[in-house]
Amino acid sequence: MADNDNTITLIGRIGQEPELRSTSKGEVLNFTLATSERRRAADGSWADGPTSWFRVAAWNDLARNAHASFHRGQQVIVRGVLTVREFTLESGGKSRNAELRATALGHDLRWGTSDYRDGARPTTTAQQDQPAHPGSAQPAEPGDWGAQALAGLQEPQREAVPVGAAAGWSAEDETPF
Repeated sequence: MADNDNTITLIGRIGQEPELRSTSKGEVLNFTLATSERRRAADGSWADGPTSWFRVAAWNDLARNAHASFHRGQQVIVRGVLTVREFTLESGGKSRNAELRATALGHDLRWGTSDYRDGARPTTTAQQDQPAHPGSAQPAEPGDWGAQALAGLQEPQREAVPVGAAAGWSAEDETPF
């Protein structure tokens, strides 16, 4: 992407079941994304701000993978290039819509779990004989194209610190961000 691209990251819920279509330029997945800012009121309660709707388009491999993974209502993270289009309504008035050409998509793991499966990529026999992960005796799966890069790496040794303890907060406190 060029330096002047309007690249943004949005977190929201999928508003309609994603639709995969074939075009002359490749496969495209379209869905709508609803985002609402959460604000804390003076009394300490949370309230939703206004909802903004975005049209999302993902292409080719990203489109196929997202189509196999995403469903209406799921909380997702979308990174891409924002385009705002102005158009004329039948009534003669003007309106705008915001569309995001997705460059990366994923589930928001604050709200659930996800099961990642690597897409099938060509591998050599040598790659298949490498362990799938450092310290593993299990050979790499045919689609585990990152296994060779990981072979021989060792996990760094770290002191076990409870999450948040280094920042001085505990589970009883609010989330620090």
